[in-house]
Amino acid sequence: MIDLHLHILPGIDDGSRSMQESVEMARKLATLGFRGGFCTSHFIADSEQAADNQKKKLLREKLQKELDRASVKFILLPGNEIYIDPKMVDHLVAKKSSALGGDFEGKKGVRYQILFELPFYAEVPFLRDMIFELKARGITPILAHPERYLFLQKNPDVAVDLVKLGVKLQGNFGSIVGQYGGKAKKTLKILLKRHLISYLGTDIHRADGSLFLKFEKAQKKILKYAGEEYYRKMIKNGEELAGF
Repeated sequence: MIDLHLHILPGIDDGSRSMQESVEMARKLATLGFRGGFCTSHFIADSEQAADNQKKKLLREKLQKELDRASVKFILLPGNEIYIDPKMVDHLVAKKSSALGGDFEGKKGVRYQILFELPFYAEVPFLRDMIFELKARGITPILAHPERYLFLQKNPDVAVDLVKLGVKLQGNFGSIVGQYGGKAKKTLKILLKRHLISYLGTDIHRADGSLFLKFEKAQKKILKYAGEEYYRKMIKNGEELAGF
């Protein structure tokens, strides 16, 4: 398995607080069966959580060396969880934020993927325009944890419209076991049953995160609602995106 959503780089967002904690996170993820993960630290423009790609690269390489030294078999891949912004493409071009797998180079014929997030309680008036702009630049937008957004909890059918526009959806394992409340749990259940989720991620922020104790239960519930064949497809999607 590949973890599509992971806050493992230490000290640059609200995730891991130290190199030691990051190593422990990777060790626990490897024990659960993850071979690697995208380092999707938050990118929120003009905030303290806006480390550029060079800083993230150096930190990722340092952490990978620590994992290798500790004999933790877990591969770290470039990425970001990008908070939606009218200048999203500009930040990608300037290599401030990262696509999944590396820098956005804008090469013709190459498809890029980004993980992005929205405000939890407010709708974004320029969301459709941003989707069209990203698609026009060869970028496939992957929406992080759609089940957590109020507008989708109120009307899960909106997810169908987003998918038709070319957006992929990434569900959180923890949502299905109530980590983010009953509404997120119910919404993810609906999205899984309708096969609207393309990718899965842990969204782990801490080495002592509760999901580590509930992961097996979360897997079983997702298998139940999505079906074994579609569950395997979601796992395969992540592995293919990572080049595994």
